[in-house]
Amino acid sequence: MTNALKSKNKFCFVDGSLAKPGHNNPEVHEWEKCNSMVIAWLYNIIDKTLHASVAYAETASEIWTDLKERYSQVNEMRVHQLKREIALTTQDNLNVTEYFTKLKELWDELGAYQQIPTCSCLKDFSLSTFQERESPPISSRT
Repeated sequence: MTNALKSKNKFCFVDGSLAKPGHNNPEVHEWEKCNSMVIAWLYNIIDKTLHASVAYAETASEIWTDLKERYSQVNEMRVHQLKREIALTTQDNLNVTEYFTKLKELWDELGAYQQIPTCSCLKDFSLSTFQERESPPISSRT
């Protein structure tokens, strides 16, 4: 959805970077027209069970923020389960390919949940150090 909005130069309505002009500004009507169009797009792509929760939003940004807060929560319990499963995974009767595939699936799912922290400071950020610190050790038991 973000790419579609960006291609139409409308992402600024959902991320809030294009604020509504003042009432005396002649561009306010054009802004309201575009905002209403983006609201309609969002309304049409979300599940019908969510319509009531966003029906009274006045801006596309309000809807976007609500949906983002609702669905971008990291599932801490699943992250913990994945780290534990990775740490406890053993090769047992699996051949090397099967064992590697099993671990890779777990690592890939864990990677989808983990968010790389953002930093606006000048301090260097090392992705590899972050990953080493966040990742459980690979089980040495076979």
